[in-house]
Amino acid sequence: MHVNKERSSPMNQTIDKSISVMPDAMKEMQQLLQETGDLDNASKMGQLLEKMSSGRMNIAFCGHFSAGKSTLINQLCGHPLLPSSPIPTSANIVSIRNGEPGAHVTHKSKYAVERQKSIGLEELEAYCVNGTDIETVEISYPIAFLGDHTAMLDTPGIDSTDDAHHQSTESALHLADVVFYVMDYNHVQSEVNLAFTKKMKEWGKPLYLVVNMIDKHKEWELPFPQYQEGTRQAFLSWGIEPDGLLFVTMKEPNHSHNEFAKLRWLLSELIQRGDVLRSFSIDASARYLAAEHGKWLAEQNEQQKDDLIEQISQEGDVQGVQEQAEAKAKELAEVRGLPESLTAALRKEVGIIIENANITPALTRDQAHAYLESRKPGFKVGFFSRAAQTAAETEKRLQAFQLDLAEQVEAHLDWHLRDALKKSAQQQGQYDVELTAQIEALKIDVTTEWLASQVNAGAVFGGEYTLNYMKQVSAELKQQYRKQAFAIIDALVASIRERASQEADALAAELETLNVRLGASKELQRLIDAEAAAEAQLLRMASWERPAAPALPAAQQYTAMEEAAAAPLSGELHVSSMGAILEAAAIASAASGTAAAPAEAALAPNAFTSGEHGSAWSARPLI
Repeated sequence: MHVNKERSSPMNQTIDKSISVMPDAMKEMQQLLQETGDLDNASKMGQLLEKMSSGRMNIAFCGHFSAGKSTLINQLCGHPLLPSSPIPTSANIVSIRNGEPGAHVTHKSKYAVERQKSIGLEELEAYCVNGTDIETVEISYPIAFLGDHTAMLDTPGIDSTDDAHHQSTESALHLADVVFYVMDYNHVQSEVNLAFTKKMKEWGKPLYLVVNMIDKHKEWELPFPQYQEGTRQAFLSWGIEPDGLLFVTMKEPNHSHNEFAKLRWLLSELIQRGDVLRSFSIDASARYLAAEHGKWLAEQNEQQKDDLIEQISQEGDVQGVQEQAEAKAKELAEVRGLPESLTAALRKEVGIIIENANITPALTRDQAHAYLESRKPGFKVGFFSRAAQTAAETEKRLQAFQLDLAEQVEAHLDWHLRDALKKSAQQQGQYDVELTAQIEALKIDVTTEWLASQVNAGAVFGGEYTLNYMKQVSAELKQQYRKQAFAIIDALVASIRERASQEADALAAELETLNVRLGASKELQRLIDAEAAAEAQLLRMASWERPAAPALPAAQQYTAMEEAAAAPLSGELHVSSMGAILEAAAIASAASGTAAAPAEAALAPNAFTSGEHGSAWSARPLI
């Protein structure tokens, strides 16, 4: 009697622990999906919950329209349950279970009384191809190797142009624990196959590829091993590494490369691992549905996001809008503040030039001192000078002082101030004729009359007064230059104020546009973040301990059994040969870490020992 030892393994202890918390968490996930309006994924989550409570394992058969998928399933079932024809045979999900012969269909009606219907097997074909009105077709038939908790799912051809077929296939994959993808020998490397199988691998569930109709192979064109290797490499080049690759034919059961028996053996081995595969699959599907919810939200927001992107930029340039808006706002502030900032900057520059101008060096002070000496009471030229001579000497000294001081003012104030103001006007683009003339006219006439008027007649003339007098003259001159230069600055600023106002208006309009784009950009980012957050929230709800990836049947296990079965036999299977087969099975089973199938099951006659297969599989160790 066969005893399943998997139940006590560490992996199964993890599974049991996960199963105890998964239902409540998945119900919370389903509720969130419903609240957000994602009813399709909410329904799928509900189906996962039903699957968990039922303990049912689903083995899905997907594939290429007209790849012989339905014929293959019929062979596995030992009865033509599914219609086989050159047209797509399944437009909806067809499930096949072990049980009394019969069928049950579910209509896509909102009225419960109209949804359920039992039919006879002879009526199946009409329902199998009706993907518009029929939601599911459930078939039961005595298929012993499926046991009580396993079903095979037949999905529509994925390369069909019928949208109902595509939707039906997509809607079943979350319930599949293992996927077998069936392909026509002549179309294995079609882009449809490669793209679809790549998507299947994203689910993280066991994926087996089945190349059907290998009877079409012509050995003289290409040795079959090379064809097999080429097929493997084609999928690997797409980053697809299946868990198994089988080559079968239903037309020629005795074909030397037919692995139909291996397929039967593989199915039985997978069914024995049902608990592990089912828990792993439900976990993978729940997490995949969380990701699908993010995609669903993205689709719901697609039109709004397209409109926002159009607002952001015709080219869809979403990046840098914040930086552009900030730069434009800074530029606008600078333009609006230009008159004041320019006034302050120029006044500061002019002030520095004036303050640093040394217009009373030592020689000039000496000239001033000589002049002031001539202003002392009682000053005479020689012992017998007349008043006229004294006055002439005073005037002479005053003129010498005035000429020297005027030279200092010209060199240290006039030239530097004019140069600074000219450059500023040029930088602002306001160097016109009128302003130029005003700048060129910047000058204070240092006259002898003015210098004489600055003398305090009642002062005590001497070295100290000379210093005070020069400070007074310098300060007065600098003040006059400051006043005149500031007037030119005001004229310059006034000339650019109107231009700055117009430029500010244009910049404000540009900033307004950028702010609209910025608002659109922020709203777009909010939508994107919300989509990611919704997916992340669902994944946080999936807080149960993730089951480890299941250990799948090892190819060497089947090889050992096949070699034992291929031992020379005469007539009926002898006890010695039976022992060899059982011993090989036990060795291979121990190597793979899985429980061996019951002896009676390993030697049970295949369902295809009669009919078109003859006795081709009678010696195969099948369930």
